[in-house]
Amino acid sequence: MYNTPFPTKAELPSTERLVRSTIIAGISAVAILVTVVLPSEYGIDLTGIGRLTGLKTMGDIKMQLAEEAAANERLSAQVAAGTAPIQVSVPQGATSADIAALADRIATLEQILITGQPSPPAVPATPAAPATALPPIAAPVPEQAAVQETVQSQSPWRDEISFTLTPMQGTEYKLVMDAGAIAQFEFVVNGGVINYDAHGEGGGQSVTYEQVRGVPSDSGQIQAPFAGTHGWFFRNRGSEDVTVTLRTGGAYSELRKLI
Repeated sequence: MYNTPFPTKAELPSTERLVRSTIIAGISAVAILVTVVLPSEYGIDLTGIGRLTGLKTMGDIKMQLAEEAAANERLSAQVAAGTAPIQVSVPQGATSADIAALADRIATLEQILITGQPSPPAVPATPAAPATALPPIAAPVPEQAAVQETVQSQSPWRDEISFTLTPMQGTEYKLVMDAGAIAQFEFVVNGGVINYDAHGEGGGQSVTYEQVRGVPSDSGQIQAPFAGTHGWFFRNRGSEDVTVTLRTGGAYSELRKLI
């Protein structure tokens, strides 16, 4: 067996050389931390090198994805507990009867989110018989207006909404749907492209339909496997503002903005 001889004292590195090597290794580690690790993992660019190499963009995307995942988890927990906020706008000039009908609808939606089943409908009071009156003479309807009304009645869309997203901004719109219900959608982006995540929650369950990146428009349908809220989280990853027009139709009771 070959035995390696012990090095002589002259062959061993000196204390000064060890200290110098340790200092060089420490400086190298700090340089790698500042120029590579912090920009690529946390989006922190102290030197500007991360922006030039693209590592800062990678870190920003990682942090945004982590924030989105945390927001979705919080929202799923709120929906499962029945404490998710419901944003409802009351039109100007609404009467007390309109507000009462809107309150009944909100109660029905909350019942669906909590138990997965709609509450039994209230029995309407029997109205008093109106006094007999001569029917008014209807004004003639122009033929063009009648054609426009027919075309509008054949439109598959129930709701249409437009919103603007600044760079890196996100928003979420959901449909309140029963189990097995099918809804159609389409959206068009003006000024760029967006990313979106189609998913649903309700009754302690969750589902992901698809995750799409960098599209100027899209369309399709959602079939809810369970009762709850089903829809889309939109994110603008570009450097310019974009305007999105979303249209929805089919079997759902409400279109809501959650974020």
